[in-house]
Amino acid sequence: MRYLRSRLLLASLLLSLAGCSGFVFFSNGRVVVAVTVSPSIADPINFPNQQVQFVASGTFTISPTLVNPLPGVIWTVDTPAFSGVPGSGHASINQNGLAQCTPGFTGVVQVIATAPFNPSLPVSPSNQTTGVAQMNCP
Repeated sequence: MRYLRSRLLLASLLLSLAGCSGFVFFSNGRVVVAVTVSPSIADPINFPNQQVQFVASGTFTISPTLVNPLPGVIWTVDTPAFSGVPGSGHASINQNGLAQCTPGFTGVVQVIATAPFNPSLPVSPSNQTTGVAQMNCP
């Protein structure tokens, strides 16, 4: 009985680590520690066709420590990927990071880049890290 309880405890610990970015064990230690989005603040009125090209860069724990552009990014506006919350509709962004404001909307939106924490696995609800920029809609 004690042996079974120890095995169950170990299995549950491993599963919880996998759900809490425990992917470090499976990535040889190379993980994303920061995602930066450029430009950090943008006014679409200053860009061609009032569309802003955002680019995500990643800072990693092991060389090469800077990757630009960061592959495998999911781009969203105002709500993070995997949140299940619908976007505000105030702006749109395609999966290449090209964003534009919705005609008639005036205000600020967040542009969010969601990337995999462990680059050897696809981005997912349990394997993600984000970077944020701001877009000022005229």
